[in-house]
Amino acid sequence: MSARKSERLVNLLIALLSTRRFLTKQELRGIVEGYRSSKSDAAFERQFERDKEDLRSIGVVIETGSNDAFFEDEEGYRINRAEFELPLLTFTAEELSALGLAGQVWQDTVAADHTAQAFEALRAGGAAPDLSLVPKVRPVLSVSEPNFDVIYDAIFTRTELHFGYSHQPRRLHAWQMLQRRGHWYVFGYDPDRSDDRFFKLARFTAPAQLVGRPGAYEVPEDAGERAKRLGPADASAAVVAIREGFAHDFPAPESLEWQGLPEGFTAYRISLPTDAAIVGEVAAAGPDMILLDPPELRAELIARLKAAAA
Repeated sequence: MSARKSERLVNLLIALLSTRRFLTKQELRGIVEGYRSSKSDAAFERQFERDKEDLRSIGVVIETGSNDAFFEDEEGYRINRAEFELPLLTFTAEELSALGLAGQVWQDTVAADHTAQAFEALRAGGAAPDLSLVPKVRPVLSVSEPNFDVIYDAIFTRTELHFGYSHQPRRLHAWQMLQRRGHWYVFGYDPDRSDDRFFKLARFTAPAQLVGRPGAYEVPEDAGERAKRLGPADASAAVVAIREGFAHDFPAPESLEWQGLPEGFTAYRISLPTDAAIVGEVAAAGPDMILLDPPELRAELIARLKAAAA
């Protein structure tokens, strides 16, 4: 939207809010800066109708009516301030304390900007928490993941997310981010696999990117419940190659393409409650299983095997 149109819409909004009676089109043409320069009546009519619909599209209720109850007058317009203005915002002492703590949590991420905007809105409504009353013990959520801000924006704008995971291209309709055992995960819907998925940010193998338009999908109301059901709080995942015919107990392994595997092996993405459980399973399988990814678990497995051989 151009600066000129934004200014004209604001002026129209102010004019309609500042009157108790209905203002006709011609009155608005003389009041609102931007309409007076219209070269013709037809140009003004088109401009006014577009502006009116733009205001209505963002939730502004514009009333139409006449100023004379007994005689038909020219149709006029106004905005009822009681319907436009927000009600007085109030919070309990416990809620204000929680808001104050939440505002101090985010550090060095895009979330800090949105938090600041939210506090400005609360101040405008007369309900911002007094930070001097917030407990001195402050939780701080530090984020070092390079893809965090992009994923946060994807969730905030509901834009499809593209990234690399286990050296494979992935797509995701991101719904939530969760921190579990010191690690960040993104949870959402994978359109390529038609299923809900968790992805650990530390295991991204290609940078996350926003692709497509904002508002491309809706977040289901039960997203939180799905996250609890699909991802136990201490879940850990890896990619392993398993020799054909070897019996294993990995629940719901997901087969995937992987270059350079020995003959007779297939790669799977697997999940167990802890990293240690995965390393233990692979170590116990001996030559029938290879831990491919992530690198930190490979290093842990190699260290364990060297220690056992020593």
